[in-house]
Amino acid sequence: YSKNEEVSSDIAVSVAASSLRAATKAVSKVTSSKPKPKPHPEDFIMFALPHHLETFADNTPEVNKESIDSALCLHTFHGRTCLVHGSKWNLPVSHGEPQSFLADRPPVAAAIPQLADALKKDIKFYLSGSILRGAADTYFSAKILAKVGRIIEIHDELQRLHSDEVLNEYSDADDSVVGESVASAIEVSLPSQEEAESLLDDLQKAVEIWLKPGGKENGGAEAEFLYDSSWGGFVNCGCDYVFEEGNAGNGTCENEFPDCPALEDVNVDFGNGWYNDHHFHYGYHIFAAAVVAKHRPEWGREYFEHVLLYIRDIANPSSEDGFFPMYRQKDWFLGNSWAAGLMSMELSPHGREQESSSEAIAAFEGIALYGSAMMNAFADHDEMRATATLVRDLGEFLTAMEVDAANRFWHIWNSKDVGDDSNTDSSGNESSTKRHLHVSNYPAAYPKPVVGMMYETMASFQTWFAPEDVVSYGIQLIPLTAVAERRDDPEWVEILYPIYADACEAANKANDGFCDDNGWSIVQAGLLAEIGRIDDALEMTAQVPDEVFLSDGACGNSRTNTIWFVSTRKTH
Repeated sequence: YSKNEEVSSDIAVSVAASSLRAATKAVSKVTSSKPKPKPHPEDFIMFALPHHLETFADNTPEVNKESIDSALCLHTFHGRTCLVHGSKWNLPVSHGEPQSFLADRPPVAAAIPQLADALKKDIKFYLSGSILRGAADTYFSAKILAKVGRIIEIHDELQRLHSDEVLNEYSDADDSVVGESVASAIEVSLPSQEEAESLLDDLQKAVEIWLKPGGKENGGAEAEFLYDSSWGGFVNCGCDYVFEEGNAGNGTCENEFPDCPALEDVNVDFGNGWYNDHHFHYGYHIFAAAVVAKHRPEWGREYFEHVLLYIRDIANPSSEDGFFPMYRQKDWFLGNSWAAGLMSMELSPHGREQESSSEAIAAFEGIALYGSAMMNAFADHDEMRATATLVRDLGEFLTAMEVDAANRFWHIWNSKDVGDDSNTDSSGNESSTKRHLHVSNYPAAYPKPVVGMMYETMASFQTWFAPEDVVSYGIQLIPLTAVAERRDDPEWVEILYPIYADACEAANKANDGFCDDNGWSIVQAGLLAEIGRIDDALEMTAQVPDEVFLSDGACGNSRTNTIWFVSTRKTH
């Protein structure tokens, strides 16, 4: 660690690591310089998992059916695994359409009055003093920032529908559908632009406070971020929060650097100081920064390299970056991310783990959206626009990989017609387009449609924080953003919904309204909409009390965003 050293890489060029306090002393790493003999390519033998084997025939000529040793296939924790010969594997990743703040279709016309009414209340959302001063943890506070960002984005979308300024922005809506939504939006009263700008002012302050180095003495967050030179990371000092009597939202952190509780105790701030859950936490921060940068490109340009610290911590693509490791969270062999850092809170013998596959997906969705916003902000600066394009493409790539991994290891189901190549339409006629049939990697003895926590050597139906079944389901479905349509396969959703509904009802009966009071019924409404029952889901959303949207369980959702999500789902 050097006071004059600069953080530099392919995607960041001048933010100084020295502007962040050093969290720990540097640790030397010893490597052997003894040359190793290079094996001949034909000698390379490796076990391949089902998702590898599926792609080899079409994409990796070196590894084909003849090179797979069927005599050495066995069923493992990750599915049927076979030894293959070949020195190079080509595993293409299809990105699909670019990530967007918009859904594939506009809010359905009939829901727009309800959406506008909710927006008029939510546009006045109050960001507490502790949030604006960075006197909070890095997870729940970030979910609130992303929540506000979604409110701003929905206001922007409705305003453009109201002004009939939406042109070719929806990938799955024809002119008549968009026209109906435009006609409905024209008829409603929306919050003023001044109200939206006021909320955006607050969001900008709340995003920016975390990015200012040096803590509150230098105008930064009370719970300041630090640079850890031992492991090369962006960690938070932590906050010993003191509640203000009569105003809990305006408390303060009684500690200051170098008194950092998050670095001393793995149980503080979800283990942020020990590299646990970084992509969950920082993904929400990045999403919020994307919203501010989209609407205020001058701010985006000023804080570009600061926001890149979040991205470089969780998804650094550069081998030349001497301050952050490459792709900290990523497991390239399995395709998913891991949330566990240096040490888990349980000291599990089962290796690394990840609970919320959906929050991992959302983290990379946020990176893609931020990159897109900054491409526009740097429209007149070719070099910086190229950097922003790299960020966008990085986010798209990792989002696609994470969605695929979620459907392998967290979303558990078998297609009804596995073994039957035919596919019929609603009239019973054979379809010319044959869909991919999904086969679960897990044995039939595992009866649940989700894995709550996946470890390297174990899949379990549980979460860190609650024993109720509905939580294991719900933690795979948050937040409610546009990427959910790619994340949640229609077959899986059809299977999951009745099970989720029963689990919510059971939790309410067993634990005094647990599901409803903690916001998991909001997720149920989103799931109900995903199976095409939009009217029922809108009615369910309307019955959620206002105070539930302020609970920890729902703090990532507003009523506005829930109605938007429900009303933009595909009808079946």
